[in-house]
Amino acid sequence: MFGLRIIRAPNRGLVFRLGKPHRVLGPGVHYVPPIFERVVQVSTALHTDEVDIDVITRGGTPTTIKIGYTARVVDVEAAIVNVSNAFATLRANVIAVVSGSANSYTIDEMAQQKTEIALAAEQELQQLSKTNGWGLGNVQIAIGDPSMTDELKRLLMREEAVKRENSANLERAKNQLRIAETLQSLEQQMAHAPFAREMLRLQMIADMGAGGKIIVMDSASPSAGAALRQHAIEQL
Repeated sequence: MFGLRIIRAPNRGLVFRLGKPHRVLGPGVHYVPPIFERVVQVSTALHTDEVDIDVITRGGTPTTIKIGYTARVVDVEAAIVNVSNAFATLRANVIAVVSGSANSYTIDEMAQQKTEIALAAEQELQQLSKTNGWGLGNVQIAIGDPSMTDELKRLLMREEAVKRENSANLERAKNQLRIAETLQSLEQQMAHAPFAREMLRLQMIADMGAGGKIIVMDSASPSAGAALRQHAIEQL
């Protein structure tokens, strides 16, 4: 019949009379006077969606997080009048809110505290909906484990290998410095102990005969130990 409108659950209808919101219609058959009134319907069913977010975590690690979220229209008039698409608005803000939170965590912290991050995001989004009149409620967020691309994983592994190599080089340089300091001290002692110097010479000859490795230093040169020590320092 002319003027009858059917609202099917879970939809609701907002009646505009002469362009202004007038009343909300529940599921069923309603008479809506033509010309003067029109109806805009919106679903109040639970809306579920997910989105992948690329973020830079604290520490500068780029990662991807999968976010699942749900919400429903709880204020029909606000969801139709205040925003052009309530769920598109929600999606954009899910990305903004979670990305902002992720920047405060390292990738390991994010994996361990994803439940707490999700709860904080839910509360913030609920408040944003209430403050800005999106008409949405029952917002829930689920955050998956952060992930990295294979290329990024390889880059991080190479970086870690370089760090280990640099650490090993630093340790070798420190050892060389300790040896240089010991030799310099020994050189100073030998300068005033001819007998000890002769004993060291004989020990060196014995080591050479046994195939051992030795360090040859000119005891007559006061700068020999200092030069070896300077070389070790330059390796640091």
